[in-house]
Amino acid sequence: MAESRKLTSLFSTEAIVLTTKFLSDENRQLAVFLQSTWDRPLDEIVDELRDFDERFTIILRKHLAMLGWWCLLNLLACLPIFWLSDGPLWYFQLMNITWAFINFSVVLWVFDHIFYVKFAEGNTFQRFEVQRHVEKMLLLNIGLDTAYIFAGLYLNTLGKIPDIAYPELWTGFGWSVILQGAFLFCHDNIFHWLHRKNIKKCRPFLEDAMESQLARRRI
Repeated sequence: MAESRKLTSLFSTEAIVLTTKFLSDENRQLAVFLQSTWDRPLDEIVDELRDFDERFTIILRKHLAMLGWWCLLNLLACLPIFWLSDGPLWYFQLMNITWAFINFSVVLWVFDHIFYVKFAEGNTFQRFEVQRHVEKMLLLNIGLDTAYIFAGLYLNTLGKIPDIAYPELWTGFGWSVILQGAFLFCHDNIFHWLHRKNIKKCRPFLEDAMESQLARRRI
């Protein structure tokens, strides 16, 4: 099993080198991140307090990687159809492309902000607070994702009103917002669950560490 993991890691590394050979320095780092992040399984991390940061970082990387690939998939699938379609399908593709650019901009910003600013300083205990903040942000996002779905349903309803202006626009935009909202709802719920799983896995070790610190203060 260990040899299999070594071979998989070796092939993944060579694939990354070949893929990034012709990219610029700025794009090479993001490409390596998107391709290699899946090679780091959560289950192989030792369940100790000192490994909390590692698990937390892996979850964040997978979160951003999945969203980044979703954006690229939207662009690759929608751009050809966009030029060949009309009516509601044209507006549907247009909105998907817009979402792809916006979400990919978010991925780039979070990638830079988290891995070059937030984790440049601070200890493990301070990063527990960062995790709590991330969980709260994900809960907020889940609420927004739900709102997106209902907004898409509302736009679809507008498109069915007789004599309304631009019914094809409302219908196409509505289905796109429903699709994007449904994906983000599942995406954010999955990674919120992983963050909760991480904190529960680490809680016994955290409590022991806190008790040890309190005991030393009493001495």
